[in-house]
Amino acid sequence: MKISYLLTTALFSGVLALLSAQNDLRSVEQLPIDRFDEYQANFFPPYPWNRMGKSADGLTLSLSPDAESPFAGNKDTGKGLLLKDESANAGKNAGISCRFSAPPKGDVYLGFDFLYTQPKQGSGLNAVCSLDDGKNGKALLLHLGENGKISLQTPSGTRKALTNLEPGIWYHIAVRLSGEHAAISVFDFRGAFANPYQVRVRDRKRFFLTTENVSRPDAIRRLSFFSSAPDSATGSWMLDNICMAGKVDADRTAWLPFRPIDRNAMYASKRKVYIYHYPIYTSGWDDSDPGLSWLTRTMLNPTHNLKKDRKGAGTELLYRPYPRPPMNPGLSKEAMRAKEMKEEIRLASKMGADGFICDFQSHPKQAGGQLFFTNKSFALMDAAQKHFPNFKIIPAIYSPSSRSGTNGESDEGCSPEKYADSEVVRRVLKHPAALRTPDGKVVFSMWLTERHSVEWWKKVMRILEQKGTPIALFAQFNSTGRLKEFSEICYGMTNWGPREPGRYNWTGSVRPLTKIAAVPIVMQDIRTRGSHLYESQNTALLRGLWDQAIADKADWAILNTWSDYSEQAMAPSTHIGFAPYDLNAYYTQWFKTGRQPEIIQDRLYWCYRRNHFDVQQNKGVKWKVSRGKAYNDIELLAFLKAPGRLTIRIDGKLYTKDAPAGITSFKVPMPKDKTFVPEFALLRDGKTVLSARGRYTVLGKAEYPHLLYCSGVIAENEETK
Repeated sequence: MKISYLLTTALFSGVLALLSAQNDLRSVEQLPIDRFDEYQANFFPPYPWNRMGKSADGLTLSLSPDAESPFAGNKDTGKGLLLKDESANAGKNAGISCRFSAPPKGDVYLGFDFLYTQPKQGSGLNAVCSLDDGKNGKALLLHLGENGKISLQTPSGTRKALTNLEPGIWYHIAVRLSGEHAAISVFDFRGAFANPYQVRVRDRKRFFLTTENVSRPDAIRRLSFFSSAPDSATGSWMLDNICMAGKVDADRTAWLPFRPIDRNAMYASKRKVYIYHYPIYTSGWDDSDPGLSWLTRTMLNPTHNLKKDRKGAGTELLYRPYPRPPMNPGLSKEAMRAKEMKEEIRLASKMGADGFICDFQSHPKQAGGQLFFTNKSFALMDAAQKHFPNFKIIPAIYSPSSRSGTNGESDEGCSPEKYADSEVVRRVLKHPAALRTPDGKVVFSMWLTERHSVEWWKKVMRILEQKGTPIALFAQFNSTGRLKEFSEICYGMTNWGPREPGRYNWTGSVRPLTKIAAVPIVMQDIRTRGSHLYESQNTALLRGLWDQAIADKADWAILNTWSDYSEQAMAPSTHIGFAPYDLNAYYTQWFKTGRQPEIIQDRLYWCYRRNHFDVQQNKGVKWKVSRGKAYNDIELLAFLKAPGRLTIRIDGKLYTKDAPAGITSFKVPMPKDKTFVPEFALLRDGKTVLSARGRYTVLGKAEYPHLLYCSGVIAENEETK
């Protein structure tokens, strides 16, 4: 009787916990991260930004190259928001705002760049930065310029002056909310960021830093900047480089359309899912200010895109990992790196993955990028060993050859003896986190395995076996001409994968040749290198590859990739949000269990580009499509627990589709030369169940085209947030 009661209580508690998690719709996905650079000058920034106050003669509120922040330093397409008030009877409460889903509980960061001016006579403008719940409730306020100072006002109304603020000087202002504390730092420019590659943003000597006790709103849902001075005041202020961040690895149960099963049951499946982890573009989570990050100042800045084969595309990267609130100061570089890698694994593990395939350099230089990235990969292995013993790493160790190709070209001048005797190889093979076969061999890989010949690999494998560290070669091919030749030495085979939807019979081709047939899974491939893309047709490529992996009963699935933002990445990131993450979580559970997960709650995923492929562009080269043509569709992918009607509204035109329970893809064409915000909804019995706008305005004109497929999830009605 007692045992039965305990079991019932435990089950009831588990159900309550699940229901509670499903009601906690918090996410970093909609937090504003915007430098305004992609929009047209002399216009108000488009949705998700909203105008505050009334327009009036003598009041300007628009984007201007003159308002480009020197911290961001984009001299090519840079713009900021300029509010200029020359009217003596208008301007109070004029500004800009953005609504978003509440960030998860935990630390929240806000950073922005700000400058204000004062008139020669009369009172000048002051501005307010507000973080509130979006319902006119209590707010956390920063007063900018009032009495020549920055002041903090808590939701209870308490106000405290923090530091002076001089007119005509650009400042970077950062707020980190942690528990009941607000840490506020202010950095003035004055030429400090002349070289964005050499700036040390951890240099606290340049910061004013204060920590205040605050009682912040429980659910922050709106960020606003507006003038607070009376209508009679004149002057101007400028705003740029807005960045918010929260807990990226928060629980996703509330957002998923299915019920995730126990992680140990997922690990126990004979079918495995591994993700290619590229160490160069990881989140960079550390104690520095994310609003001044290296990625923002260089990789996302066309002024500093110095590579000739990428210059015509604008920025070197089109998106980046979500920024994180800064860690507590005082940690060593090694400790910060360990926390970053622990979070990377936690995210992948929660998605259902069994491990990462991770790059190393066999002979990294003693200083510079190769050693840095190899050290990050070892930190990833250490984090797996310490915190996630069931999560394994497949080492992919590059040889030092300067030649490459698909027919063993790298053999020339590259000794297999030297490679096998590398300190990195020795250390990797002894690491407890390395994936091992049942007979104890380390599963070992190299991207573009066929760059070396079969004979070269045989020598490496023979040397390592003689040393007592035998390996099982898991080949990652970028071609298909040498599969049979490699079959005698391969434990498993995968391919870098197709890039367009269609039948891809990889499993059937390699199953007779190797023990492990591993299907590649790709969302999209778009490269600023050469300004070209492969047409994935929204989510069709991702879903099609998963369907084939499941139908063909592949042994493994390989997600290409987690973090290679120069080609394709599916980690939680700007622009793509969590949509690829959630979809991969659903299909991973289906693949590993052999049973399609039941859809227990309606969820909608939208997917579209920020502009038409043939958009009118101000700068750059015309992009190319590798193999085939470009599509210009807006997709609504529905996971429905019961039949319903899907709607997409585009530029005033409504499209509808009746969908059964299950998964339905609904696509409509994107009009050209139009600026609009797509609107999506699910109706059932004539009532709206879910509805929201896409997070990005489709632009009829662009600076440089932005042809990445952006995506997001709808889990509630936008009107009732």
